[in-house]
Amino acid sequence: MQRRKFVALIVGAAAWPLNAAVELALRVRTLTGAMAVAVLLLIGVGSYAFVRQMRVPQAELKWEEDRKAAEADASRKLEEAGRQRLAMEQERQAEAEAKRKSEEAEQQRVAALSAAAEEEERKRADAEVRTRYAALISQGKTDSNAGNYDRAIADYNEAIRLDSKNTLAFIGRGDAYTNRGDHDRALADYNEAIRLDPKSALALSDRGVAYAKKGNHDRALADFNAAIRLDPKSAHAFRNRGFVYAYKGDAERAIADYNEAIRLDSKSTLAFIGRGDAYADKGDHNRALADYNEAIRLDPNNALALCNRGRAKRNINDASGNADIAKARQLDPSVCAGLDGQR
Repeated sequence: MQRRKFVALIVGAAAWPLNAAVELALRVRTLTGAMAVAVLLLIGVGSYAFVRQMRVPQAELKWEEDRKAAEADASRKLEEAGRQRLAMEQERQAEAEAKRKSEEAEQQRVAALSAAAEEEERKRADAEVRTRYAALISQGKTDSNAGNYDRAIADYNEAIRLDSKNTLAFIGRGDAYTNRGDHDRALADYNEAIRLDPKSALALSDRGVAYAKKGNHDRALADFNAAIRLDPKSAHAFRNRGFVYAYKGDAERAIADYNEAIRLDSKSTLAFIGRGDAYADKGDHNRALADYNEAIRLDPNNALALCNRGRAKRNINDASGNADIAKARQLDPSVCAGLDGQR
């Protein structure tokens, strides 16, 4: 019986934990001799095994914790290295972008300076052209007024070479051709001026003069009417339309246009001469003389005004008219031709 109990104690001692082994030791107080010693020995071995079993998991747990800590530290260091590489890459990209922007800004600055220089040069060149063009137009007018039409035409040719889109040179050259009697070339220049500027009242009025001198009075009237519609303050157009009305025998309309031309330009010598001629055609010699006197006051050496005043004086038996006619012929031998002995 005790032997079976001994065996059971041995088996239990090997498996129980330490506190259970102590309890077992208390129970074997009834055992004697070698059996008690054996039980106590087994209790010691069992306790040692238990302690060892307890220590192994703790060591493994510590090792696992150390491993996890090492892995976490390695992961942290890897992430930190990754962040550092990313920061360095971002810094490199930022530096590259800053450099690119700086280079682009420099290129833009250089381009802007170049464009500004080119624009300044263009403005300077344009200003020189405009100055030269204006000088040629002025010289052309001076030459034309002096009767040097060929030289005036040369001036206008150069002006057109400088700026072929400006109407002034075409109109001026057309006027020179008209004064020289080359009406077809004059019409060609006026047509070009009107093509460049369809609303040029001056070009239309001057073309009307060319048509009138070619004997095409209807087309002349059409141009003068168009010019007046575009510019109701064009004394030039009213005066020229008055000439055509007078030529067509419509003295009343002629006088009305001359009145308007004089109202718009009180220093228009030709308007006073034209109105004087219209009054003379109506037989109103006193009014005719008044207009011729005003024309001569404005232009003392106007041969046409002197000639027409001399003729008007003859018509009222004023002998001083002969002196006017003589002076007119001195100024322009072609004026007053065939008036010797005529009244």
